[in-house]
Amino acid sequence: MRWDVATETACEALVAIVCDDGRAREAREQAWRELLARVAPAIESWSRRSPILRQAGLATPDDARAVLVAVLERLADDDFANLRRYLARRPPPPGQADAVDALARLVEDDGGRDDPAAEEAADPMSSTPLQAWLRTLVRYVERDQVRRRLGSGADRGKRSVTTDAAPFDTDAAAALGHRPPVTDALAIAAIVAEVRGYMATFPAPMREALELWLDETSFDEIAARLGLEDARRARALVRAGQARLRERFRDRMPAIFGEAA
Repeated sequence: MRWDVATETACEALVAIVCDDGRAREAREQAWRELLARVAPAIESWSRRSPILRQAGLATPDDARAVLVAVLERLADDDFANLRRYLARRPPPPGQADAVDALARLVEDDGGRDDPAAEEAADPMSSTPLQAWLRTLVRYVERDQVRRRLGSGADRGKRSVTTDAAPFDTDAAAALGHRPPVTDALAIAAIVAEVRGYMATFPAPMREALELWLDETSFDEIAARLGLEDARRARALVRAGQARLRERFRDRMPAIFGEAA
């Protein structure tokens, strides 16, 4: 489904009603049902395309549905405690969220990037913070699903899910009340500078391919601009650069760099 600013606005309003203790119980329950109807298709869609599940060999409809159910349970637990934490978050300053989005784009999965429908459906995370928060929650639950299916130690040696992320617990849930910790004003400025500095050490074609990827350039166009053989070569350069970034930064920024290429 398309998650745009209109969807974000509607869901934010429903979350506010769900968490408003001053509202009548019937109104809160109705808002919760409406919120479920809006967010459930998106959550299941994200899980069906999840690189975490796919690379663990668990990209099945049953696993996606299990993630959906677990996410909805997390949202409802303790009288919507996680949603209340979300509402209590302090929004990042203007421009700061854009920097986080840029970092995320550097290592995002490329599935659908060249699909016009997928590009049309994409909205900047800085304009849809509820979507960004939900996606973070979904990633936590996907990792829990991998551990549940494969065993607690089954993912330790696999690049696909080795994020050093602990199983979803109270502390992790509390962290979801805010944007990822990298959004601290000083930390984000430092990490952006460090990422850019590290990218400057890459071979020129790899660095340029990543920069073009960051600008939402298709693999075909990247290949044309850099004089590469074809889009597959462009994709390979981007993937190699992403792997370097993940290897360097995933321990410090697992919310962004934790997923394998």
